[in-house]
Amino acid sequence: SSCVRRCTLSSNPETPGRVEPDIYTDDYYLTNCHGYEDFAVSGGRKVGPRFVKALSLAGELRGKRVLDVGCGRGELVIQSAMRGAEAWGIDYAEAAVRIAERALDGADAALRARTHVAQMDVKALRFEDGHFDAVFMMDVVEHLYPHELSQAFDELRRVIRPGGRIVLHTSPNTLFERTVYPNYSRRVNQIALAASRLLRIHDGLFNETMLPTGPEFPHDAFERTMHINEQSLAGLRAEVERHGFRVRTSEYWEPPSKGGYFSSRRLNIELAVLDFLRFLRPLSHYPPLNRFFCNHMWVTAER
Repeated sequence: SSCVRRCTLSSNPETPGRVEPDIYTDDYYLTNCHGYEDFAVSGGRKVGPRFVKALSLAGELRGKRVLDVGCGRGELVIQSAMRGAEAWGIDYAEAAVRIAERALDGADAALRARTHVAQMDVKALRFEDGHFDAVFMMDVVEHLYPHELSQAFDELRRVIRPGGRIVLHTSPNTLFERTVYPNYSRRVNQIALAASRLLRIHDGLFNETMLPTGPEFPHDAFERTMHINEQSLAGLRAEVERHGFRVRTSEYWEPPSKGGYFSSRRLNIELAVLDFLRFLRPLSHYPPLNRFFCNHMWVTAER
């Protein structure tokens, strides 16, 4: 394609390493990475609240060129094309590209003609200057070392046209993990567990997995390996602005709850009460508490 140009990555032995792409496996994308349940059912044709919100922040996509950085299974490529865009998805993990290509193969011919997936590093994009009208960068920044994120923003500013838009999402919020959880939320969990032992309650809610009490917020094995640059909203916004973007919106967010976590009505009521105590929900969805308690952050900016 005439839009693609060749780039090479420079190597510097003094530069910190990266999260290697082979860590991102089929198992990660199909059993752990956000949205895998919806993907298993619809192959990317229907998506959950996080992707829906990203698409709403991007605005009208019909007739536009769209790039999804770190496209994973390819949901936003498919969703952008369904909205009339010429959509590219890139990922530096071979497993992601393989899964996304399979998902795109199932599309009808007209949709397939507007979708493209390639294995590519965001720090060395093979696209001409100003090629894209809109870019998604969903849950990528926390996977890039600071020097990598800086290079990525420089490349994205290059390939986004003047006035083009970038939509960023990241989670978790470092203010919650480093301040609220160790000093407050885990204390509530400790009290709840102590009370459950005293009352001899043993069920799906009152246990150490559901109510962690360790000094640091618990992460699964994937997160411990991959999340090397978790953010605060203020820090992410400042980094975006530092690279020459104009921030339009920045916000804290929690996905809407759908139904109960448990099949038991009693347990769902108990969980709602407990979440009010340890996360101050729903009060924490609003300023100023959202700055500390909300774990999802969005930044929308223009080139």
